[in-house]
Amino acid sequence: MGVHVAIVTSPYDQLILTGRKVIEARLTRTDRPPFGCVCPGDRIHFKRSSGPFFAEAVAARVLMVDALTPKLISQLRQQYDQWICGDPTYWQNKRHAQFATLIWLRDVVPSTFRPNYTTQNMRAWYVLEDVADEPASDRTFVVTLTSGCLRQNYVRPGEAVRHFPKVGTFNLHLADGPNVKTDIVRGMFRWRGWRAWFKQYELCVGDRLQFTQRTRTSFDVQPIRSPRP
Repeated sequence: MGVHVAIVTSPYDQLILTGRKVIEARLTRTDRPPFGCVCPGDRIHFKRSSGPFFAEAVAARVLMVDALTPKLISQLRQQYDQWICGDPTYWQNKRHAQFATLIWLRDVVPSTFRPNYTTQNMRAWYVLEDVADEPASDRTFVVTLTSGCLRQNYVRPGEAVRHFPKVGTFNLHLADGPNVKTDIVRGMFRWRGWRAWFKQYELCVGDRLQFTQRTRTSFDVQPIRSPRP
């Protein structure tokens, strides 16, 4: 399985996260990556330009076209732009492109995991050939909130406890909230400041917390609200 880093700008980051942008399209004048470098099943880590990593996905399907002409570019736009979500400026800037790589995305998940690579100025795509990259399913897990959690102001990781260090402290980076240093005592996080964060997101019984492992001792925490009647 190949591993890639894709640099994107706003608003494409939010379009990827919300699922509106299903195809990541790269049109270039030369056959530089990702052209010829991506295969179905490859993992892609998305990073905001001059910002942090925010998501990762798996390439479900790949279409590559070379020897582009303005007519072919127009055809690609008409056929696929509802999933590419390119604005007029994007297509205007790509009118002289010679190579196109269209990547259908699946299993998109929020992630701040940073793979091991070296940045280079002006490069928008990196192919990582030798990097320790665990599947998102091994780094992302959820904990369901119970009535006891909300009433008594605690969180038990349950079976997910295996993801956390057995000894020592680790960091929890709560979405739009504090960064917490804690450990696990008697099956629950020692930190007991959850109440205000629960209230901030109006969390209820059955809602979930998604933990994404950033490093061995660092985890991002996102609330996942269940559908409300």
